[in-house]
Amino acid sequence: MEENKRSSHIGFKIFIIGFLILSMIFLKEENQNKIIGFLDSLWGKEKVLKLTDSFEGQEDIISMNVYDGNIVVWRNNKISFLKSDGTLALEKEFNFVEPSVYYGDKYIYIMDNSTGDIYSLDKKGQTVDRLQLNKEIYNIKETNENLIYHIKTFDLESINILNKNKVLIGNHSFENENILSYATNKNGNMTLVSLLDLKGDMIKSHLYCYGENNEKLNSLSFQGEILLFLEFTSKEEIVALTDKGLYFIKDGKIMWKKQFDIIKDICVWDNKIYILYSNYLETIDFTGRVENKIGFAEEYNKIVAFDKRILVYGNNNMILVEGDKQILKHSEGIIEAWGYKDQIFLWGTDEMKTYKISSKK
Repeated sequence: MEENKRSSHIGFKIFIIGFLILSMIFLKEENQNKIIGFLDSLWGKEKVLKLTDSFEGQEDIISMNVYDGNIVVWRNNKISFLKSDGTLALEKEFNFVEPSVYYGDKYIYIMDNSTGDIYSLDKKGQTVDRLQLNKEIYNIKETNENLIYHIKTFDLESINILNKNKVLIGNHSFENENILSYATNKNGNMTLVSLLDLKGDMIKSHLYCYGENNEKLNSLSFQGEILLFLEFTSKEEIVALTDKGLYFIKDGKIMWKKQFDIIKDICVWDNKIYILYSNYLETIDFTGRVENKIGFAEEYNKIVAFDKRILVYGNNNMILVEGDKQILKHSEGIIEAWGYKDQIFLWGTDEMKTYKISSKK
């Protein structure tokens, strides 16, 4: 009896697949991608989420992050380190006038923007360093093993680069210019800065690459585009994203570029570029070749990479991608999502939930 049911189920799958394959011939590319995603889900390594822990969220939570399976919560002048069930492991309070938090890959930075007082905490909440810049700072960014702090005044903007030993290794100032984004290579001997140029009839973005001793190595301009994202590859090539397209740059020259509609997010990870735009997730290698393109029926706006998997999520849905297959789909209200090993963490409107990724029976 059980074998008959199983055979019937397989036969139905074969019928559906045959019908969909024939249908694809007459469909547009957008609908073809959706059918491909459905076919993958039929025969791929399907997974499900099993709830393992949860705790109620609190209204005063400003931001949240996950490090090595532990949850970090920021509430105004207080940072809390929690276990997945909400149990408090460590809490620290600061007496800052303009407090803010920045979640780096290596450290968590708690700062007073009005004074430039910055505490660096490790992933367990222990203070590893303190910087007292004694000046108002606009923003900070951890890039590779370096820390950049961004300063704005009425007519001057500047970035300062500190290496892992907190030694100043770079300084770049721009008068009557607007700094958009910045990044360094791992050694800190190369720095990227993008500027927004509002002069003239059309906006422009300028990209500058600096070497040691603040030497300008090369520059590029992007007419009618706003540079939003910059990152070095391990070979010191540059991935740059504007509001209109993706660029791959080497030695000051554009090697290739691709245009996209409605760009939502980008992730450079494991020598690949993942770009989420419109209703598609595209995987591109560093030669510009498209390795994979997945179409979605639902709305998604963020990419998270972890443990050889890509998590894509929106306000009400998430999909887990492994290689070129969608292996899991889940629906619930989502503010933010993270992945760690075989776990998915979902911060929703009412609860923080921890799920385990399990094989579908």
